[in-house]
Amino acid sequence: MDALLSPVSTTYTKSAAKEEPFLQEVKKSSTTSSSSKPASTAPARQAFTASSADEALEILKNEPDYDTLVSVLRFLLSAKPPVDVRKPTHLSAQLVQVFVTAILPNYWTVLREEGKDNNQEKLPKKQGGRTDLELLIACLRSVTGLSSLSVRLRALLAEAKTKQKDDEKDQPGNPAWQLRVLLEALSETLASDDAVAQVWSVSISGTDNEAKNRPLQQEFLNIIGSGKIVSLAAEAEIVVKEEFGSETLPSFWVANGKEFSLWMTRNIIHWALKNRKPEVQRVQGALLGKALRLGYLARDSVISTFVADLILGDSLAKDDVLASILEQLPVYEQKKMLNGILKFAADTYFSSISVDSETVDAGVVSAVAGLVEKVIGTSTSLRDQLVSWLLTSPGVGLLNGIGIRRAAVAAVSKDQSALSDILEKSMAEFGDQLFIKHSPMMQQEAKAQIILLSAAYVGRYSQRSLASLLRSRTYLSLVTNRLGSSQNRAKFLGMAVGEALSGLVDDNKQKLDFHMEEMNTDEAKWYKGLAKVNDSVGKPDTLKKQTPNTGQTSASTRTSKAPKPKQSKPAPKPARQPPLQPKSSGFIIEELNDDDDDDDDLRAYEKPDSDTEDSDDDPTLVRRDKPKAPVYIRDLISFFRDTENYDKQKLALTTAPPLIRRKATFGTEVQQHAQDLASILISLQDTFDIEDFGNLRLQGMVALAVAQPKQIGPYYALTFFEGDYSLSQRASVLSALGLGARELAGFDVSEYAAETAFPTKQLPNRVEHLYVPPDGSQPGAKPGGPSSLKALGAGALDSITDSLTASFLRPIAAKAADEATGPDVLKLASFKSRLKDVSSGPNAKAVTRKKQPAKGTVNTSSQLLASSVFFPLISRFQLALQASSSARLRGVLFEPSLLSLYIKTLAVVLHAAGPSALALPDMTAELWNLLLSSSVQAHCVGDLLVTHAVLFALMAVLDVNENRVRELCRDLPREVVQTRDWALQIVENMRMAGAEVADQRSQESEVQMLAAGTYIRLSEGMESYKSLLLGEMIG
Repeated sequence: MDALLSPVSTTYTKSAAKEEPFLQEVKKSSTTSSSSKPASTAPARQAFTASSADEALEILKNEPDYDTLVSVLRFLLSAKPPVDVRKPTHLSAQLVQVFVTAILPNYWTVLREEGKDNNQEKLPKKQGGRTDLELLIACLRSVTGLSSLSVRLRALLAEAKTKQKDDEKDQPGNPAWQLRVLLEALSETLASDDAVAQVWSVSISGTDNEAKNRPLQQEFLNIIGSGKIVSLAAEAEIVVKEEFGSETLPSFWVANGKEFSLWMTRNIIHWALKNRKPEVQRVQGALLGKALRLGYLARDSVISTFVADLILGDSLAKDDVLASILEQLPVYEQKKMLNGILKFAADTYFSSISVDSETVDAGVVSAVAGLVEKVIGTSTSLRDQLVSWLLTSPGVGLLNGIGIRRAAVAAVSKDQSALSDILEKSMAEFGDQLFIKHSPMMQQEAKAQIILLSAAYVGRYSQRSLASLLRSRTYLSLVTNRLGSSQNRAKFLGMAVGEALSGLVDDNKQKLDFHMEEMNTDEAKWYKGLAKVNDSVGKPDTLKKQTPNTGQTSASTRTSKAPKPKQSKPAPKPARQPPLQPKSSGFIIEELNDDDDDDDDLRAYEKPDSDTEDSDDDPTLVRRDKPKAPVYIRDLISFFRDTENYDKQKLALTTAPPLIRRKATFGTEVQQHAQDLASILISLQDTFDIEDFGNLRLQGMVALAVAQPKQIGPYYALTFFEGDYSLSQRASVLSALGLGARELAGFDVSEYAAETAFPTKQLPNRVEHLYVPPDGSQPGAKPGGPSSLKALGAGALDSITDSLTASFLRPIAAKAADEATGPDVLKLASFKSRLKDVSSGPNAKAVTRKKQPAKGTVNTSSQLLASSVFFPLISRFQLALQASSSARLRGVLFEPSLLSLYIKTLAVVLHAAGPSALALPDMTAELWNLLLSSSVQAHCVGDLLVTHAVLFALMAVLDVNENRVRELCRDLPREVVQTRDWALQIVENMRMAGAEVADQRSQESEVQMLAAGTYIRLSEGMESYKSLLLGEMIG
């Protein structure tokens, strides 16, 4: 019989203090009393009286009613309770365990409803105005409470994996329902910026026993900073959403790793402001270190929150709270934090990557220098870390522009000994031959800037010490080794640094002057001007306007994030009613005229074209709110950011390429929003399965690279190496750079190029044909010209590679076929006879004209491609390999498909720069050293993709340097010999090995052809200049 009757659900409600009969006598009341008191007054709750905490525990175990529960909570949180439920004792652990396992599943819904209705009823002041829900949360906000919640979450997760499918969803016995309640309770428990400080104060502070405090501190750090809470909450959220559906259930911030890291950061800041004791600062530093190691790609967010809240906050104008906390960290954590702050300052306040001095504001440099000095404070270890960053960190070459280097040097300028040390060690490294030959050019440029900036301050403090340094062997070796380098860029930097340093000490007659045209350029003058920079250390308060909002909203205002409501169709507008005609009195006279002669000259309107939007039979499905195409860049960005609107996404994708190209030379819209738009395009996702999405997105990225190459080229290179993007997104960045470089060089013309002109700059259609002939009649026009080119797809770089490979191998194949047709004597005799017949004919002049070599077109974009695309790409690759903390990045870069695409992109950019590039020797040396490096060669073994890309790049190098074979053999003899032997080895290995699959055979044949072509080209060059090579190797 018991099985027939089972409870369907159990609901706990508030019980009235006193039951009243249904029938009551109505009594009259005075007017005064009725007006002064409300009509209905809530009955007062009965007070709970207990003599001990054991009695309270017994009552909680016996399923108390609502009023009894609230009375127990007030008793446990009274001024002098018999036991503090928040202190780690055996009795408090039992009480918290009952709260978590029994009270929360049964009373959580009632407590939350009571909290919502609390605005109508004020609690007594003796309880601090806290609601009943806040009383329960206060009992759980401790180390014991958080540990109990974590243990219960783990147990329920294990139970949820084995639960039966027929369980009721909204029952306390359902594990998923209990997990939902625990997630809500955990979010409420931690939902404030002083939660960590409260947990510390109620759980650990006030105890003088050091032996007892040590394990409590360790438990405190483990429960909050180890990531245990966020991992369990994330796993529980998955179970809850699978049970109840993710559309209606809100997201919990405790299950989001980034949100949890930001919550920890805000709590550490709030705690550091309230408690400055040394023993507490050690715990704060340890908790900060755990926040940095928490993961979830939140280190940058943690650092930006610290800078925005702690350094630039109004409450810390003169305090050095951060420096005191950072001193408690280990040395490697201090280095990580300092590097992160410098990177944040460079990305936020010096967003321009170019080295143009006009883009660097001296006021911003002074404010950032004050920010860096405020971070360092009086800490000797942090100052040493900053000096080490200026000396040896490869991050100097990766950070943006000159502004952050000026700020860092200005922050160290008060320490004369450290500044002199920086100058001397930097000069020694700058003049080292190994550094000159193997270091990336961007790192050499950064080192030259640091030398000139530090020399400017040393010269002001001690002119004698600077003069003695310039008379030493270090300075002479710097200039001598730089001038003896085979790279033009290295020579330029050596001459610029030599003349600038000499100008600080010697007078006009004795200072060093090379009398070179390169030293009169704007770039050389800019480098020399760095030796005269004098930046002061200002106040960082001026940076508040430029500091982005880091989400300083308290967690208490966002305990859970509700899902965004779905867009609904707009309500149809009511039909417009005809205006009411005023009543007229009297008779209405209407004249009828049958004469239609006046209407003969009127022309009737044509019937409008059918509207596709009105073609639907159902009028409710016709949409009249479709957005119009954006005409401004900022509107285009807003369209892209509206990721839940299909029409705006598609319209932005189709409008972006022509709009960016049209606005490139009209105003400064593209220049101001270029980086924001590039970041949006790179990270854009195809959430609506838009047709030709990849091609449209790539064309927008190419349009940006063509419109602003000086700004977007280095930004794409920075994004490729440091951005958090997938392999396909990084591949699109490389494709955009390669296609943009070819378009800038004039090899390709986009289909959107014709849409760049404004309508106001075009002739009307009826007049245009009188002045502008059609495309087919233009002199020199060819069928299938640029106007007929179609947009290139995502694999366009591979097709360009195939066409360039065919052009590289065509002369070699023609020569081989010519040699295989017969002896040279017969070919020469037949050629002479044909030449004699042709020369005596009427077309002799035409043949003579054809003999003359065609004049090559001048490539005006070669220098732009070298400085903005090629060198940033190749330098950041080398710096990424040298960095000690790039293990994850190495795994991404050396993925075969991405590595091969990267090498092909460099080759395409080098070929686009052409043989007329002034930086061609430097570009050739950089690319050749990269191709023969051990990291790349190791991936060529057994991988045809990388081997094909390396051989293609070598063929591109040899093709561009076709007229510089003598210089190649003289400047790069080791590379020439090593490459020839490696190509021969590949040919022999391919001949011995066989492929069973047809696709693999075709790929191996392509690799074999490229290797043979490389071997033939190098063999011809070596035979021509054999004596020069032998002399170089013997010498």
